[in-house]
Amino acid sequence: MIGQNEALELLKKALDDEIPKLRKLHHGNQEFLLWHDRIKNILQAGLPDDVATFASYRSRHIKDMFSDNVYQKDYLDRLTDYETAIKSIIEKYETLGIEEKPNEIIEPPKAFIAHEGETKQLEKLKEFLDALGIKYFIAEAEASNGRSIEGQVNWTQAKADFAICLATKGRAINKKTGQHYMGLNVADELGRAREVYKNRVILLVQKGVVPHTNTREIVYETFTSHCMDRAFTKVAKELRNWGFITVGKIKE
Repeated sequence: MIGQNEALELLKKALDDEIPKLRKLHHGNQEFLLWHDRIKNILQAGLPDDVATFASYRSRHIKDMFSDNVYQKDYLDRLTDYETAIKSIIEKYETLGIEEKPNEIIEPPKAFIAHEGETKQLEKLKEFLDALGIKYFIAEAEASNGRSIEGQVNWTQAKADFAICLATKGRAINKKTGQHYMGLNVADELGRAREVYKNRVILLVQKGVVPHTNTREIVYETFTSHCMDRAFTKVAKELRNWGFITVGKIKE
């Protein structure tokens, strides 16, 4: 697609450079038809309302058997008609001006974050999302306006496009293995997120944390208390797959 200003510049170039060259050619040349189609394409892309104006200036094209001079005159007359059409279109915009379209406001992707406590891993995740231009919402960080805990979570989730569940070590411990379970609130919000966002859920699990039984079937990425590189790569890959970020490549 091209803008109106660019289309007008191309039309002016057609008047100043291209039509004079076409006038020097024989009526049987191929350049004229290619030029004609190119002008229509320029109008269709940048000034679609003026395609009909351009077409309406066509002179009749003789089809009977006449001398070469008659065909040449008809060819030049057609060029003059299209030249007049282009001048008319340019003059209209120079007289009335080009209507400036307001810039389209593109909303950034929005993430709902489920987590357990204020951890350094949460801070790193927020910094990473900030760097990507992703807006994020955390239920307890939003104004509650008198809502219940459940209502607050539902209200916050409704504002986001996808969820990231950060499963750090919770308070509950597996007595047999000594491993920590993920926080119960993270497990609960993960279940809610799957209902709201379907497949747009990213589960990040701290190494050594045991997922709850209702979350073990979900594909997840692990991270350690010191390094979240693998987790951030997982986030970037999913966001690219969903079309939320499109620049750059993720190294394996």
